[in-house]
Amino acid sequence: MAAADAIEAVVLRTLRYGEADLIAHLHARGEGKRGVIAKGARKPTSRLGARLEPFLVVQLQLIATRSDLATVRNVEIIDAHEHLRSSWQAQQVGAAALDLVARLAADGEPNDPMHHLLRSFLTHLDGAAADPLTVETRGGALLAAFELKLLHAIGLTPQLGSCVRCGDTVGIVAYSAADGGVVCSTCRTPEDRYLAAATHAAAVELLRTALAEIAGRDVAGLPDAPTRRAILVDIVAETCTAHAGITARRPV
Repeated sequence: MAAADAIEAVVLRTLRYGEADLIAHLHARGEGKRGVIAKGARKPTSRLGARLEPFLVVQLQLIATRSDLATVRNVEIIDAHEHLRSSWQAQQVGAAALDLVARLAADGEPNDPMHHLLRSFLTHLDGAAADPLTVETRGGALLAAFELKLLHAIGLTPQLGSCVRCGDTVGIVAYSAADGGVVCSTCRTPEDRYLAAATHAAAVELLRTALAEIAGRDVAGLPDAPTRRAILVDIVAETCTAHAGITARRPV
């Protein structure tokens, strides 16, 4: 029997294949995004299918094949994120993050900062999902922070400290996805998105603040307006469209 390689990965999404097989798209430590195939995973007697679901962090034993898809020999769950997977609200937030990683990550290109960021996000979202009363507010703040940090992990960090066109640090009133940064009142054009001072401040704070700190704050200490957080998520989506050519999924 062929030797098996072991990897740790986050399950991003799965697809049915054939009569009983399952294809899983993963983001693996040290390897980046890759696909694997689990033969017979959809059979009632298989233990593989239940261990290859989105949001799970798993350790897999893989057998190389002639195709791009290695075959899964065995899967062990490292972190099930049970609170997250039991909360509809948390799943919607988490699904947006998984989808963005799946679209932005290049096949077969290791990006451990992205991998560790994703695992940290899922851990803290799982913690937030344990409290149904605060999961929407805390989850929204975590998603906005995660997506801003994800842009940094792929080299698309938005310029937030000064006008992207002239370098001025005062009078910031808009954001340009095409130019990848904030814009002052002098340089603003009709195509730029209006950016309120409070929203600009929230973007700077969320980009600079660790996810663990955001997750540990009282809800009152988070960026308080859902509309403000939604604007930040839209800014990320517009930046991804302008510079990566992808359309980001929005939470329901």
